[in-house]
Amino acid sequence: LSLHDALPIFNEMEIDAIGEIMNISLGASATAISTLLGTKVNITTPVVQVKNKENFEFRELEPAIGVEIAYVQGIDGRNIMMFSRNDVRIIVSMMMGSEIPEDEFVMDEINASAIREAMNQMMGASATALSEFLGTTVDISTPISYEITDGAAFKDKYFEGNEENVVIRFTLEIEDNLKSEFLNIMSVDLVKKLLKPFTAQFGMGEEEDDEVVASSEEAVSPQVEEPVAEVPATEAPAAEEAPMPAKSGPIDQATADALLASLLAEQNGEGSSEAAPAPVA
Repeated sequence: LSLHDALPIFNEMEIDAIGEIMNISLGASATAISTLLGTKVNITTPVVQVKNKENFEFRELEPAIGVEIAYVQGIDGRNIMMFSRNDVRIIVSMMMGSEIPEDEFVMDEINASAIREAMNQMMGASATALSEFLGTTVDISTPISYEITDGAAFKDKYFEGNEENVVIRFTLEIEDNLKSEFLNIMSVDLVKKLLKPFTAQFGMGEEEDDEVVASSEEAVSPQVEEPVAEVPATEAPAAEEAPMPAKSGPIDQATADALLASLLAEQNGEGSSEAAPAPVA
């Protein structure tokens, strides 16, 4: 994960948590688009960054296509996805069942409608995954798709003034057809809402860190000696068996997975309502 730009707003543990949330969210999207296209689709590990208008760039995607959805229930905010025009051509060609030559592809109403349907399936599945994670129903609006012909105007629209957004880069792999990058852009406020379950469960808020550590030291049983590596990623550790986390700091991927698994199990009623996360290395 890229942390350099993100550290002023999010600490390292929060950056890892954002990546894990998006892994689950876009993992569901990959399954949906795979079903729609009838072929294997992978969306790889996200790279999380915080960007403003000055340091955000998408030259590698130009000419680019934007797809915007709004969250209309459960959470507020909008999610903008950016694809290269050629990637959209490949996806639409697969949906139509016939190859559209690059020099003949235009974002007319038929093709725009096709990519909206693909994104509706993709982001609808993502919203369902977020619903399970957040413990509340999350619904999205109908996607809006458009060709980005003016990069400066695009930045002015989504990066007002010195406003920063969370930009998450993914690699999209469609078997035998495509391997390319796309972007996901969300406001800092929206991402903080997505982090609330982590913050409440694992005490990631900076203002609460000292209180969490103090209460943790009182709650931990001295007999606990189990290392984090032995906690299965699919099970929430019991409250009396796992120590509370120490001060927020860097965590490895296995620990982040264990933390997320613990929270998801609790949200689904599979673990103790007072389950504590695995210790942070």
